[in-house]
Amino acid sequence: MQPIIATKGKATHLRYELPQRAHASAVYPVKAPNGSTIILSGSEHGVGILWRGGRPLKLSAPAPKAPAKAPPKVNGTKDAIMIIDSDDDYEPPKAVSHPPLPKAEFDDDEEELDPDRPYPSIVQHLRLPLNTEVLHIAVPQVPAPSELQPGQTIPRVFKEKIVFAVACTDYTVRIITLPLSPPPNAAKERPSTGKSLYGEEVVKIPTYAGHQTVPAGVSMTWTSQSERTNGEDPEDEMEVDQDTATAPLRRSPRKKQAPSQPTVSKDTKGFELLVASHSPELGGLLKIWRFGLTDTSVKATNPISPYQTVTLAKPAAKIAFNTAHYPKKRHSQLLVADSAGVARIYDPFAPRKRNGVSGAFIALFRTRFENVKSNVPYPPTLASRKPIIDAAWVSGGHGILALLADGEWGIWDVQQEGPKSSTDPSAFSVRNFVGTSESDKSSSGASSPKSRSNRSSLVPMTPNTRRRTQEVLFQGNPSSSIPTRGGVSVASLASTNGDAALESVVIWYGKEVYRLNDLVKYRARAAASNAGSSLPGPGLSQVQDIPLLGESIVSVSQFDTTKKEAQMAVPRSLLLSAGYRLIISTVTNQVVDRDASTASTKELGEEESTRRTDQALLARGELGLEGMSRLLDNMTGSGPNNILTLGNPRKVLFEGL
Repeated sequence: MQPIIATKGKATHLRYELPQRAHASAVYPVKAPNGSTIILSGSEHGVGILWRGGRPLKLSAPAPKAPAKAPPKVNGTKDAIMIIDSDDDYEPPKAVSHPPLPKAEFDDDEEELDPDRPYPSIVQHLRLPLNTEVLHIAVPQVPAPSELQPGQTIPRVFKEKIVFAVACTDYTVRIITLPLSPPPNAAKERPSTGKSLYGEEVVKIPTYAGHQTVPAGVSMTWTSQSERTNGEDPEDEMEVDQDTATAPLRRSPRKKQAPSQPTVSKDTKGFELLVASHSPELGGLLKIWRFGLTDTSVKATNPISPYQTVTLAKPAAKIAFNTAHYPKKRHSQLLVADSAGVARIYDPFAPRKRNGVSGAFIALFRTRFENVKSNVPYPPTLASRKPIIDAAWVSGGHGILALLADGEWGIWDVQQEGPKSSTDPSAFSVRNFVGTSESDKSSSGASSPKSRSNRSSLVPMTPNTRRRTQEVLFQGNPSSSIPTRGGVSVASLASTNGDAALESVVIWYGKEVYRLNDLVKYRARAAASNAGSSLPGPGLSQVQDIPLLGESIVSVSQFDTTKKEAQMAVPRSLLLSAGYRLIISTVTNQVVDRDASTASTKELGEEESTRRTDQALLARGELGLEGMSRLLDNMTGSGPNNILTLGNPRKVLFEGL
């Protein structure tokens, strides 16, 4: 796959055209053994996998052609006696043994990048057919092993396989495992074995155990097998009082159901996979599954049944497991944000007061009420909160960043540990706006005093105004912010000395994309500015000239970065999916070659030593013609006015050479 490159200034956009529409895309957090970055995309018929960069595959010689078979002889050309065997001697045909999956071989060194096009190429790409459309993709947040995150707390399967979950249009949720290493080209040409094309394994959650409509989202993480709890699945109906900001959570009595055992295999190695999905059925449904993890695969017992089923008050707009990793206790917390402006945190392992059943909502946050655009009075009971488009965990799972429908975004402090925390569940500790259109800005804020003064407070009652007043009284105030497409992507670079992780935030709203390279610095400067400091803080910067070609953005992800690039404030590369194309937005930096710089410094040192030697010989009158020629050349290259030192303090001045 060759990209179409568009460069403007330091920004470069690589556009990859796809044969099918991409509904979602994600960057896998673990690199392949050859150093390639893995890109997943959901399409109309399955999943596309790209291996970008790293050591390329070796060019294998074409397989030798099989010798041509002799043509069959025509009947009657040879005397032969036909022997008919009895039925007792019949042997059933043996099963055809398929050849094993060929192993990929790579070059010893990574590919040399062209100076004119210094971008990694696609090493391998394949399409994994699922015979259904893939709408959502979820990948586990696998960290790099370090002293703070030892390898014993990370399942071994993540070191060998790609593990991800997809939500499909056939109402199913599937967990797919695939080898991390890119397959050779011969594997793409081999016939299908009927079970696996490229060594993949698919665990399919059927509709009888899953959803009865198309899932609206999926998330996944891992936990320990010791977190297992038996008992009934809590099925909660949640009702939230929108009038009181500090109103407690209320649940209706739980319906009686038959006890259900969690879906866990017996041959696990101490870890389990947590998968959560949600759908709008029954007014909002959340389901959580647990699957066993071995060293190379995901195991499930039949029949598959959900570990927990929760009925929500409103359909969820986004769910996401906490970015903290096991063994931290908050690793299993699930963020559930809905379009009614409410974000809740659900912990499937939290103990409940009644019957000792696990699973409870432990925190709740609300957005502010929408501003009124009309002067017509309306009942305050019909006011609505700002809808949440997307939300994500920040600050290592201690905060929630939410993007609202009117372009406002802010951060809720879950643990009240931020630089500017508030006890009000509807107050953001940090808030700002995205979107450059004047209509969005005008709708997000209250009307100005000037605009209010220009309007008469006494409006004559006409049939038109009477009809509008009746609509407001009986239907509520119309929403001042039309929900649009948008999303949030948060990527973190763990610190090796225990400091706060460096978090990069990307917010896309409509067709505009904004980035924030360092969230910690942004929050610190925002708190300082509120305290009266005049230091400017790093704000949001918009990514310009993205070649969408009329398509809408579907998803945005961030590539991995290095500690050196992070210290130099080099923005992360972005992956955008829009229609029939994948777009990689990167920043072009001319990195100075260290060897070339060293050679240049050495050459300058030798020239300076030669010049001083020539000057010393000239002062003693022993400089030859070659030395004088070198001195004259140096003086000509340096300028018209040069002074040659012939000793101390005697000087000779050469003019106009």
